[in-house]
Amino acid sequence: MKKRYVILLAVLLMIVFGSFVQYTKPVRPFIQLPGETYPGSANWPIIGPIFGGLTNTFMSSLVAWIVVLVLAVSLKARSRTADEVPTGFYNFFEMIIEVAYNFAKNIAGSKVKDFFPFFMTFLLYILVTNWMGLIPGWDSIGLWENKPHFAAEKEITLIESELETAHLEGEEELEAYVSTLEARFGFDVEVHDGHLTEATEEEILHELEHEFDEQNLGDLKQGLLLIRATEETNEAGEKVKPDDADWTIVPLLRPGATDLNYTLAFAIIAMTMVQFYGIKYLGARGYFAKFFPFIAKDYGKQVAKNPIKAIDPAVGLLELISEISKIISFAFRLLGNIFAGMVLLFVMAFLVPAANIVFFGLEFFVGLIQALVFALLMLIFMVSATEGHHGEEEHH
Repeated sequence: MKKRYVILLAVLLMIVFGSFVQYTKPVRPFIQLPGETYPGSANWPIIGPIFGGLTNTFMSSLVAWIVVLVLAVSLKARSRTADEVPTGFYNFFEMIIEVAYNFAKNIAGSKVKDFFPFFMTFLLYILVTNWMGLIPGWDSIGLWENKPHFAAEKEITLIESELETAHLEGEEELEAYVSTLEARFGFDVEVHDGHLTEATEEEILHELEHEFDEQNLGDLKQGLLLIRATEETNEAGEKVKPDDADWTIVPLLRPGATDLNYTLAFAIIAMTMVQFYGIKYLGARGYFAKFFPFIAKDYGKQVAKNPIKAIDPAVGLLELISEISKIISFAFRLLGNIFAGMVLLFVMAFLVPAANIVFFGLEFFVGLIQALVFALLMLIFMVSATEGHHGEEEHH
């Protein structure tokens, strides 16, 4: 009975502080598809020039790998103690592995020993990554970022890109674009080899920051802590943000599968292993004959006996296109579902915070289902790749 009242009290407080108390209401979510870069990391050595900065989706993926490795190492150590009866979490995880193994065996048959390590690794890692995003504070605790400065840096990047394009097009185009910049900012713009000089870039950055500062781009204002920038009524009776609404938060961690780089990397790895096992079981010639039938042994004789086989190269081309499209399907299915779930939780927290109790449960199962679908499809594609044209395997 007491636990029930504690839960009801927690829900009531969520409604009150999330919906009615001015400074504790969730801010309007700032949602973007690419992972956010940590402020200032673009200037770090090696990471900045090569990767453009350190993203929170990469760090989230790294944390997930650490969790999976710690889990694997700790369970491996326990598995050596054969004299004791498994109990607790070890017993539970052993049951999960056994169920997953039997499930994979029903699909892969005798090949399960080759395929199961990849199936379970993909399932476990993607699942941990998805579920971590449901931990309170996972994607809401982060670093302060000045929105005018961030917007100014993006504008500088765009100017540099356009300058480089004008430089490649010729001297006249470059001079015309520089004249446009000078008219916009009201001072001389110095360019060297199609790029702004350091002094000019700093001057333009300062002007842009001032320009964006007046637009009040942020949803938070700075104090002892970042607090909600509530709207004020101006002389015209319009609702506007306060002058110091210049800040936002870049989450320290954000679910890895909300970044296309993450899902695309896993899709490429999965399909690479599909090709590897296809070649392993059928041989290079036997496997690639699926896509290029004319390299198969005695293809000419087969066409002579059955002229309909002359269309096999066209069918093989379609098979090849289908194989490539699987990468796109893998990547965007996982990205779309997990990113949509994150947006749903953000928006519902902003509109009706208490409703997230229901949606958290929904996203818990979505994270599980998407991890299982990804691993299951990879397993099915692996099995399909190792089968001959007529379902007969050629073991080499």
